[in-house]
Amino acid sequence: MAIHEEIDSLSIEAIDEYIIASGLCLNFSKSDGGCLGYPAILLLFCVVDAIGGYLALDKKYKFLKNNPFLVLNHSCFGLSLTADQIKHLEWWYRNGLAHNAVIPPGVCLSSEDGEALEFTGNGDPVKIRVGALHRLVSDAWKQFDKSLIDPSGVLKPQRMPTIGFSSSESIDYSVASSGCPLVPKVREL
Repeated sequence: MAIHEEIDSLSIEAIDEYIIASGLCLNFSKSDGGCLGYPAILLLFCVVDAIGGYLALDKKYKFLKNNPFLVLNHSCFGLSLTADQIKHLEWWYRNGLAHNAVIPPGVCLSSEDGEALEFTGNGDPVKIRVGALHRLVSDAWKQFDKSLIDPSGVLKPQRMPTIGFSSSESIDYSVASSGCPLVPKVREL
């Protein structure tokens, strides 16, 4: 965590932390021998969503604006999924966990080795191999062009605070502080 003068680096740090935190979730051993799969998947799909949202700012990928999860078919992920498969991944594994703390019956998370995603004969994504998904998302993030990150392109001004902290104030920023001043430097395009 750090205080950032530019909001781009704040977003990069947040995504880095999501990937690190999801790795820590995978290395945690619960009393039943399992890992913290649910928070790991939620964090990883937040990264997928963020990568798709930032890539949508590029005119070539404007189609991602209304469905950033379609980024799973971008070359940095290397997948070839149908629109329905992508929508189900978003609804069942990301939105369900984020908003209701649940995934639907009939789908599961697994710590076994193999492909990140397993689909049934009808194309439903019924299993996520958590470690494999972590590797897939981590590798995609490493390949992603960080210069495309422009939070000002995805943040809605009407949802921004009107008063915030200023980096020019003499505030004792501890090591655990993180944020960006209210009026960050605007990147030249």
